This record gives sequence, C-alpha cells and structure tokens, in this order.
Amino acid sequence: MMILLERHTGLAVNPADVSSVVIRSSNGWQVLDVKMSTGDRHLVRHTAHCSDGDDIYALHKQLLESK
Repeated sequence: MMILLERHTGLAVNPADVSSVVIRSSNGWQVLDVKMSTGDRHLVRHTAHCSDGDDIYALHKQLLESK
C-alpha cells in the first residue's frame, strides 16, 4: 500500500520504508518531515487551505496507523 504525500507532485511512499515521521516548523510553515529507511528525506508543507493542498496532520495520522 502506498500513501500519497503530495498531491501536486504525486509523491507517494510505502509506509514500510518510512523510518521516522515528525511535524515541525520550518521558515514559518508547518511541515511533515518524513525520513525513509534509505536515508532520503521528504518535507511536505501544510497547505490544507488550498484546493489541491496537503493536510500534514491527516498524513501523519495515516502513516502512524499504517505501521
């Protein structure tokens, strides 16, 4: 099962490959910091207010529940 992290880019990850996930503040934005088991890192900005935006709080919950 893949989880879509960013709607506008289509970035999806396999939750089995996620090693850590945390919500933090970066440059005034709330971001979801997803670290993969390969060492790759993905930062997703909270843009739920946009029509094609990403809700990082829902993504965080979805990633935690998939483990």
